[in-house]
Amino acid sequence: MTVLLAVLVVGMGSLLLRVVPLMGARRLPDKVAAYAEYAGMAVLAAIVVRAVMLHRDPAVPGAPLVAFVATATGLVVAFRGRSVLASVAAGAATYLAITAALAVTT
Repeated sequence: MTVLLAVLVVGMGSLLLRVVPLMGARRLPDKVAAYAEYAGMAVLAAIVVRAVMLHRDPAVPGAPLVAFVATATGLVVAFRGRSVLASVAAGAATYLAITAALAVTT
C-alpha cells in the first residue's frame, strides 16, 4: 500500500510539473525540477528493490538472489547505452539461464 501511495504521489507531482508551465508563462525553478527528478528516480529504485527482495518462487532456490543478478545484468546493459528492450531482454535471459542451470543441478 505504501508503494502504491508513493507511486500515486510522484505521478501526480509529475503531472503537475508538466501542466503548471502550460497554464502560466513561467518555467518552474531548476531546483524544483531537479528535486522532482530525484523523487521519481527514488520511487522507481524503491519499487525495483522491493520487487527483488520479495521475489518468491518455490521452484527456484535462492530466488531473490537470482532476481538480483538478473536485475543487475539489465542495469549494466542499460548503463552501457542500450535500449530499454535490450536491457529487459538481457535481464530476462539471465533469469531464465540461471533458473535452467539450477533446475539441471538439483
